[in-house]
Parts: sequence; C-alpha cells; structure tokens
Amino acid sequence: MPDVRRIIIIFVIAVLFAILVNVSIEAFYPSPEYDAYCTPERAPKPVLYEEPRNCTELKVSQEFTDECIQEKGSVEYRYDSRGCPKEVYCNTCHRDLDQANKAYNLVVFIVSSIAGLIALVVGLHLPQKKNVINEWVGSGFLLGGLLTIAVGTIRYFGDMGRYTRPIVIFIELALVIYLAYKKLGKK
Repeated sequence: MPDVRRIIIIFVIAVLFAILVNVSIEAFYPSPEYDAYCTPERAPKPVLYEEPRNCTELKVSQEFTDECIQEKGSVEYRYDSRGCPKEVYCNTCHRDLDQANKAYNLVVFIVSSIAGLIALVVGLHLPQKKNVINEWVGSGFLLGGLLTIAVGTIRYFGDMGRYTRPIVIFIELALVIYLAYKKLGKK
C-alpha cells in the first residue's frame, strides 16, 4: 500500500514550487497591463435613440481604413462634450499590448524552463540513502520542475513559431523519458 504522506508531500512540494516560480516572475517582472497601452477615452460616447444633436459627420477614407487595418489597428473616434465625433484615429493599442505580452511570455518561458531544470537537477541529486525524506523532497522537486516547465511552455506555446513548437515538445518529452529511466529505472 502506498504511503499517503509521501504522495501528499511530493504533490505539495511540486505545486508550491511551480507557484513560487510563477509568482516570483510576476513580482520581479510584472506582466503588461491593459491601461499602459490602451487608455479609455474619457469624453462621452454618443447615446443611441436620443434626439439629434446636429453633429457634423466625419468621413473616413478607405485609404485610411486600409492603412489602419494593415497596422493591425481599429478605426475609432474621439467625441466632444456633446457626444459628437470630433476626430478619427487609428487605435493600435491592442497590437502594442499583444507585442508586449508576447515578449513577456517569452521571458516567462525562459525563466520557467531554467527554474524547472534547476529543480530537476536538485531532485535527481538529493542523496536518497541518507534520509528517506530526501527521496520525497527530491520527487517533489522533480514533479515541480516538470510542472514549472509545462506552465512556461503553455504560456508561450501560442507565440512559438510553427517549427519551434514540435522541437520544444520533443525536447520536453525526451526529458521526461530520460527522467523516468533515471529515477524509476533504479528500482
């Protein structure tokens, strides 16, 4: 019968290690915030079903619209105090926020991978013969390292290149197979 305490200790160490790495990344390298890239317009927006305000219609050229779409932006309006459109502009804040998130996710992937690999090394090299608890802690670090690498990979997976994805997944699969033989093959 498996020792329930061992399973609980391994699981708790693994989860806490993965959480520690991720909250540490956020503490020292915060994720991009929406308000830093996209500030909401404070002028009143037009209200539907209201009496006409005698607003002058702003015409937007197809060329401006096409350029805005090419820049991955959206055509938006600024309004005056009466709620009438006073200016047309190309809002690219979502594009800029997306680029900042891609850069952030790359850093998370790199830091998570390094921290996960360190946890794997610690887990493999804790001397098990000196203390049975070392085996529990080492197994917890192994699982925590794998979880941390998985979380970093999941965060960055959508931004990876199409050829990079299978390479990264292959390397991670090879690592898990290696650890299985290294750790479980001894018994």
